[in-house]
Amino acid sequence: MKKLAAFAVTLFLGRAFAVTLSVGDAVNLALENNISIERNEITLNALKRADRHSWNSVSPTVSLGASAGVPIDALSDTDSQYSAAFGLSATLSLNLSANLYTAVQTAKYNLEIGEIAFNDAVKDVELSVRQTFYGLLYEKENIALQERNMVVARQQYETNLKKYNAGRLSELDVLSAEVSYKQCVPTVEGAKITYQNDLASFKRLLGISLDEEVELEGDLDSLVFLDEINIDGIQVSSSTVKTLEKRVAAAENSVLDRRFSAYAPSLNASLSWRDQYWYAGYDGTAPDASKSATLTLSATIPLDGYLPWSTKSDNVESAKDTLEDYRLQLEDAKTSQRISVDSYLRSIRQSQAAIKSKQANVRLAQKSYDMTYDAYSRGTKDLLSLQSANSTLLSAQLSLKSEIYNLLKNLMALEKTLGVGFGSLSGADGEK
Repeated sequence: MKKLAAFAVTLFLGRAFAVTLSVGDAVNLALENNISIERNEITLNALKRADRHSWNSVSPTVSLGASAGVPIDALSDTDSQYSAAFGLSATLSLNLSANLYTAVQTAKYNLEIGEIAFNDAVKDVELSVRQTFYGLLYEKENIALQERNMVVARQQYETNLKKYNAGRLSELDVLSAEVSYKQCVPTVEGAKITYQNDLASFKRLLGISLDEEVELEGDLDSLVFLDEINIDGIQVSSSTVKTLEKRVAAAENSVLDRRFSAYAPSLNASLSWRDQYWYAGYDGTAPDASKSATLTLSATIPLDGYLPWSTKSDNVESAKDTLEDYRLQLEDAKTSQRISVDSYLRSIRQSQAAIKSKQANVRLAQKSYDMTYDAYSRGTKDLLSLQSANSTLLSAQLSLKSEIYNLLKNLMALEKTLGVGFGSLSGADGEK
């Protein structure tokens, strides 16, 4: 939160300085500002409103009316008994059917499915933020390694140039060192451009201005996790499975709703009131009042549902088909979830083994380069051998960084599939 406050200060001061963000800070910014989350929140609020008002089918219907008129006879016959009329009327009706229960349940299931979708959208944004954050860390470290390689190449070129000028080295060796050095320059520039482009996309994901100066905190080496992954006792519950479980329940409710529509009676109560006044002529005499009130109770029992070829009977069967289809989807999703979990576990174990091997390769490559450099300095190794050793070291370092990033991605994907918090399997959320 301190860093979020510092970020707000930076915005207020007009980009006075760059703010350093950890992965946790980045996640918090995205959850506050990401447009995708805001759009999903609008949808969720609409479902909440529908759930609160799901009982409104029993809300009474009320109508008021007023009327005024003059009999046609009164216009031509002055002896007409009545010459004008004014009336008021009101009707109150109430409908009650068994479908009220299923309507309330439908709104409830829709809300629960919407909540799962919203939480899944939040998880997707967080996963994207974390993966992009670690990807940017990899790109930063790639830039650092490439710059170090360029410095080494430049130093080799400058050393060889001095030796050539002193007459102790051939021109071919100097040209070879110069080519190696100059080849590093576009590689470094390309890595920097890629980083800046991906950083701009990252700022968009966080919902912050593209002009803001942002530095990322952390390094990949500190995030290496080589312990055994243990998922015993974890109740696997991916968003896909949870959604289909709710859809199965909603489909069962839909079957009941169709049955109510086909077979259940509905009740109606209606109260009507009318008050009408007739005026005799236009002489101002008191009006004659005509008042009435009617209470009507009715019950309707549908019979066409009992006909197997009727539309309502077909609707019941269609709802059953939909229910069975969701049940099959649920079973398939559970199997797919199991396959995904096992696949991620195998990938994680493979990455962990590869990291251990590549860490050893880096140590060996570093030792080999150091020995080759000493030999080259003494004149017992040529420039090609030194360049080859340096290239091998760089390749080993980049391969290790890439494997660490791959491990992090597989860990986060497994956590999302299991439905657990990010960092819960490795015992950390990336904060240092």
